[in-house]
Amino acid sequence: MIRSEFSSFARSFGCLNNGVAPGGSFADPALRASLVLKARWLFVLLAALFGGIAAIFLKFQGSAVGFTQGQFLLLSLSFGVYLLYNGCYHHFYSRFQSLKLSAHFQVLIDLLFVTLLVHFTGGAASWFWPIYLVVTLEAAILVERRTEVWRMGAIGGLFYGGLLLAEYFSMVSHVSMPFVNRGIHFNFLHIALMWSWVSLLNATVAYAGAYLMRMIRTENRAVKASEERLMDFLESANDLIFCFASDGRMLYANRVWQRVAGMDFNALSEKTIFDLLPEDERGHCLGEVRKIMRGESVTDFSTVLISAGGELVNLEGSLSGSIDPGGQSMIWAICRDVSENRRSQEQLFHMAHHDSLTGLPNRKLFLDRLHQAMAMARRLKLKSAVLFLDLDRFKLVNDTLGHAFGDRILKEISRRLISCVREADTVARFGGDEFTVVLSNVENKAGVEQVAQKILKELARPMVFEERELFITVSVGISLYPEDGTDAAALIKKADIAMYAAKNEGKNCYHHYSPEMELDAEKRLILETGIRKALENNEFRLEYQPKVDMVTGKITALEALIRWEHPELGYLPPGDFISLAEETGLICPVGEWVLREACRQSLIWQKQGIPPVRVAVNVSGHQLQNKNLLSTVQRILAESGLDPCYLEFEVTETVIMQNPDFVVTVLNEFREIGVHISIDDFGTGYSSLAHLKKFSVNTLKIDRSFVRDVDSNATDAAIATAIIAMGNSLDLKVIAEGVETEGQFAFLKEKLCDEVQGYLISRPLPPEQIGLLLKDGNLEARSKCQGGQGGVAPQLAQQNEEHEGQSGDAKEAPQQT
Repeated sequence: MIRSEFSSFARSFGCLNNGVAPGGSFADPALRASLVLKARWLFVLLAALFGGIAAIFLKFQGSAVGFTQGQFLLLSLSFGVYLLYNGCYHHFYSRFQSLKLSAHFQVLIDLLFVTLLVHFTGGAASWFWPIYLVVTLEAAILVERRTEVWRMGAIGGLFYGGLLLAEYFSMVSHVSMPFVNRGIHFNFLHIALMWSWVSLLNATVAYAGAYLMRMIRTENRAVKASEERLMDFLESANDLIFCFASDGRMLYANRVWQRVAGMDFNALSEKTIFDLLPEDERGHCLGEVRKIMRGESVTDFSTVLISAGGELVNLEGSLSGSIDPGGQSMIWAICRDVSENRRSQEQLFHMAHHDSLTGLPNRKLFLDRLHQAMAMARRLKLKSAVLFLDLDRFKLVNDTLGHAFGDRILKEISRRLISCVREADTVARFGGDEFTVVLSNVENKAGVEQVAQKILKELARPMVFEERELFITVSVGISLYPEDGTDAAALIKKADIAMYAAKNEGKNCYHHYSPEMELDAEKRLILETGIRKALENNEFRLEYQPKVDMVTGKITALEALIRWEHPELGYLPPGDFISLAEETGLICPVGEWVLREACRQSLIWQKQGIPPVRVAVNVSGHQLQNKNLLSTVQRILAESGLDPCYLEFEVTETVIMQNPDFVVTVLNEFREIGVHISIDDFGTGYSSLAHLKKFSVNTLKIDRSFVRDVDSNATDAAIATAIIAMGNSLDLKVIAEGVETEGQFAFLKEKLCDEVQGYLISRPLPPEQIGLLLKDGNLEARSKCQGGQGGVAPQLAQQNEEHEGQSGDAKEAPQQT
């Protein structure tokens, strides 16, 4: 049904574009009047032609029509008036049409003219009487009411009968015809029969014509209503419906098309369909048009439209062909604007393959890019590299400053990472604070290391958010294709293992994968499983390492260092498990255990009559951001009975600089209750003199990396000297950790360093042995604990072997408890 209506509309549309008035049908009075007017002109032409032919024949026969001068004058005047009337009606139709009975007036004029024509062509003998039937049919065309049509037909019969009676009674002189007997005009029977016959035929034509025209008008109204419904449907449809000729000329476009195209039909009609398409779409569209011209169907048509504003509009739909009454081929298209759907699909695709926060590729897209990089490396016989990055202590920043702040940091990290690689490389967010990088087509390890160093340097730059200065570092693991594996998942796993190796080395560095790391990964799994039970099973132990005054040799403090007595792996230093405790969220309960045990042991020594000495406990960043830390410390001090002045907290400079304002506030609270505060690993955290002035601390602890070569390296010596001078100027105690040689000791003493700590003095010892040192309280106590030998004795070297991997204060990780 719809297709037939659509075809009907297509045909009517073809007519519209070939000169027929819009909506033209017998239901339109204007069209009917126009047809009648044309018929009148045709009749006048035929009448004139007939008159001319008749005159010629009569002349050849030597006969003539018996017109009197008055009759000829009347005939000429009537013909002239009729021509004038028809001409006026032709040119001033709109004015005539406004008259109420204009149709009736036209019919009466025509009946009068026909009556005159019958009179001048013989009256009762005239053969022009059938024209009455034509005029009656004209009435059926012009007048819609049937009764009016019958009335007009009756009037025509009366006109004919009146003319015959007027001639019969000689009221009007009849026109003599050369081949007609004059007596026929006075034969009443003939007149009666002619009038009866014409009236009967006229009535029949009136009835049949009225019925026929009514049916035609009804059918036309139905067709017009159908076309209007179809037109309304086309105009109100949500789809773009348009028609164009086989050469591309636009023939029709509905409102939606005009709105989407951004131009009205007048502007569209001056263009071809190909003018509205991008160049790369024109060939495709032309091919589809040719299919339609060959009679094929196109039900899956898609193209792109260029709107007046230059925007690209994606269209999908179908094409069909038709031929108008003039034989012109037309292509009809019904399309949908799928631009929004396309954008939604692209957005969904982007969301499915990119991280919503940073916009970087996600894990799924990263794997696809990695496979592409591996395939390219195989073809070009080059290498590809996977870098696995994990932000150091990001959870601390995230928990301290909030997730919104953490999100801003992740965005900045993403921006910096992108700036470190080429366009052909891929940076992805793997999840949380983990990022991955694919380096395509690299030639050797040196190129990969160069990128890794660039990343470390770029991320080490301070970040400033809302006047907060933050320092974020990253640990990087590297795996190479094809050396470390030919499978994407294996490369990622090995880069991840290498990243953990970088973290174990102290963070803020990169590490290449090596097979030995697999053993470390297995060990890490064992540790991760066992650390959750270590507290319950009482597997943790504390050892203590003395800090001594360089002038007096007195022990000033003890640093508590945790050890794990693992049932399978044996005695483990903190570097093996502290970072794991941070990742698993156990650092706070472990730290609380260390604090309680250190306070308990300190009080035990005091009860043994040993002079009180401070016990230093390392505090991690995760503990500092715990809002209950202060109350926990106060509770433990109260439970143990230890005076707060004998408790010292060591906080690494790196932790402080990640969020200086927050950490300073927390440390001030501890300082107020009497706890001694020390900055650990000083010189590695990018703090400045301006920062130090704000810190409420008692002691600066020079990092062992500057102490190791202080007696042989000018740079390390200068840094250590500067730190000591800075501490003295700020009235802070300065302690050097990791002192292992007499040369180091002598240099530090010369530069007026206050205290030292390290293997030269004593290795970390269990509480029982530390008690012996505390009873003497000076450097000479070391010889008692180490077989009576002073200096760096052979027994100390043996202890170093037993504690391989530990230097100075035995810290393998920047933060430990």
